[in-house]
Amino acid sequence: MTEDISETDKKILDALQRNSDLTNADLAKKVGLSTAPCWRRVKRLEDLGVLTQRVALIDPKKLNLDIIVYASIKLSSHTEEALEIFESTIITYPEVTECYTISGSMDYMVRVITRDMQTYESFLRKKLLKMDMVHEIHSRFAVTKVKYTTAIPLELST
Repeated sequence: MTEDISETDKKILDALQRNSDLTNADLAKKVGLSTAPCWRRVKRLEDLGVLTQRVALIDPKKLNLDIIVYASIKLSSHTEEALEIFESTIITYPEVTECYTISGSMDYMVRVITRDMQTYESFLRKKLLKMDMVHEIHSRFAVTKVKYTTAIPLELST
């Protein structure tokens, strides 16, 4: 698949990662193409599933969402049904912005954004700990944001 992504495609992806509001004309100029070939390349990247969506990034602090928590979750049951119930439930919680299965002694890592410690505690008590299969949760609170990006390191792709 990555052999189908050219250096020009990477330039397009890089430009769109930095500003998805670029018009096709501006994008084409930025990457050194005319508008029609640029549009075809963007469409192809969408069709391949490389470009999945274009979104606006919001500063949570401006909305008084000051707490970012990384919670490791261990389940008491690892049956297919328990995993499916956990995953289908966790994706419905708007506080959970990311969820991954992980290796090691825990089963999942979730990123939670919330207003304050009391709101996070309420989320724990009323949602996470109400799930029968949840056995253990370890929460780590982000203190200072050193780096945050949604940009994929395109130079590492082949």
